[in-house]
Amino acid sequence: MPKTSIADRLIGLFDQLPAQHRVAARWLIDHPDDVALLSMREQAKRAGVPPATMTRLAQRLGFDGFDGLRDVYAATLRGRADDFRGRTEELQARRELDGDEALTSDILAGLSGHLRAMSDAKSLRAISEAADIIAGRDRLYCIGARSIFVGAYLGAYLLALVGEKTVLVDAPGEIGFDRLREIGRRDAVLALSIEPYVAATADAVAFGRERGAAIIAVTDSPVAAIARHAATCVIVPTATASFLQTVAPALIAVECIAALVAARRGKRALAAIADTESHLDRFGIYLPARTKARKRG
Repeated sequence: MPKTSIADRLIGLFDQLPAQHRVAARWLIDHPDDVALLSMREQAKRAGVPPATMTRLAQRLGFDGFDGLRDVYAATLRGRADDFRGRTEELQARRELDGDEALTSDILAGLSGHLRAMSDAKSLRAISEAADIIAGRDRLYCIGARSIFVGAYLGAYLLALVGEKTVLVDAPGEIGFDRLREIGRRDAVLALSIEPYVAATADAVAFGRERGAAIIAVTDSPVAAIARHAATCVIVPTATASFLQTVAPALIAVECIAALVAARRGKRALAAIADTESHLDRFGIYLPARTKARKRG
C-alpha cells in the first residue's frame, strides 16, 4: 500500500473519525518521515494522544497494529532518493525550507527513536549472545568497511582494553585479508555491514564461516549477506534525515557488546585495563589531568 494512498484514505475518512483519531491522522499526514523514523510512543507523545489511539487508527486502516503501518512509511522512505546525490539534494531542499534547527532536530529525533527501538527483547538478547560468543573464543576478528569501518575499529579497540585478543581486519596496501590466514574454530568474527553492502566484507565473513569461526553480524537486515552466516545477528536501524545512512546505532550496539564482555570477564578485565593504563602512562599518551584549583583564602 503506497504511502500516498494512506494519506488519501485518511483525508477521505477524516470527518468521520473520532476527535482523537483526527489528531493522530493529522500527525500521519503532516509528518510522514517521522512516522517512518520514530517509535509509536514518541509519535503519540508529539501528536498529543494516547499510544492506543495510534494503534486503533492503524487498525482502522486495515493493519494489525501500528508497526505494520510504520513499515509502509519506512519502505517508502528507503525507496526515495536511493543514491547519495539524490539524498543530498533532498537534504539541501529541506534545509532551505525549514532551516538548520529543524533539520538537525529531525536527525536527532530519528536517532532517539532508533535507540529506543533497539531496547526491544530481541535486540537485547542478540547483544547478550554476541558477548557470550566473544567471551567463549580465543580471538576476535573485527571487520567493517567504508562508513561502518568505525564500528569495527571501535570493537577492536574497546575489547582489547579489557583483555580480548582482537584483530582489526584492515591495512594499507590491500593486505588486510592476510590477517584472516590463521582464523579457525576457536575464533569469532564481529562483522558490520549496512546497505549498500561492501562485497569484500561479505567475502571475509564467508571465509571465516568456512574456517569454523562464529560470526556476530551487526547489520540493517536479517537477510543481509553477513546475517546469513551469523551465529547471532544484531539488527540496527539506519534511516535518517541526513544524506548517508546513520551508523550511530551500530556503534551503540558495539559499545553494549563490549560492556557485557567486560562485565563477564571480571578481574581479568580489571587487570587488563590496569595494564593498559600503565602502558599509556609510560608513553605519555594523554595530557595530565587538571589539578583542583586552589581555594582562595
